[in-house]
Amino acid sequence: VPPGWSYEHDVELGRFLYDHSERELQHRDCTKEHLSSIEVSSQLEDFRATHLTDNQTHSFWESNGPRGQHWVRLNMKKGTIVKKLWLVLDGQANCNSFVPRRVAVYGGTLNSMQHLRTVLINENSFRDVCILRDMKTYLPVLEIRILECRDQGYNVRLRGIKIKSFWEWDLILNADMFQKAQLVRYPLLEGMDADVLYRRAVIIQRFVQLLDSVLSYLTPLSEDSIGTFDALR
Repeated sequence: VPPGWSYEHDVELGRFLYDHSERELQHRDCTKEHLSSIEVSSQLEDFRATHLTDNQTHSFWESNGPRGQHWVRLNMKKGTIVKKLWLVLDGQANCNSFVPRRVAVYGGTLNSMQHLRTVLINENSFRDVCILRDMKTYLPVLEIRILECRDQGYNVRLRGIKIKSFWEWDLILNADMFQKAQLVRYPLLEGMDADVLYRRAVIIQRFVQLLDSVLSYLTPLSEDSIGTFDALR
């Protein structure tokens, strides 16, 4: 522990690291920057997969296949770490049966997909729904499987997909992050040497990674949780 260091310093350093990552994401179009391509299980001619990323409020993707077999596959650019993934629901839907009720998210490679999360969407929700958050590693493929629609509907409509993400090399800490100009909003850190802050930040990052790896064994979590420190917080 550095001389003069306290619990309050750790709290402020943790806040600095969180704020730093949020600032990096604020002005990025993560979907365009990190999404390589998008595939769907089926589509109607006028409601194609391209509408999922066109940022238009009047367009949507609509599936055209057997009930329970609809999916959206996101092929991510190499090195992408997904912080949050949202479904944009069709809030103007005339028929409730087109709205997804239960979805599952899988990630990995096409030959080795791992279940990440299952989400039961609130029946009163007609807005953006976060279905995945705080991934720690690059997953080449993310697949959203529509397990069930409301009112036992056959096909699904989605206004869009939204992603907040960053490059895996952005997670690499360095002493340049802790220059005095970056610390003006963090008075407990301002007088500290940048190398000291860097070494302490590495310890905090390693602790969070270790906690994430064992948290699911320590705390009973519902199916709706992904079992990470951020989710618990």
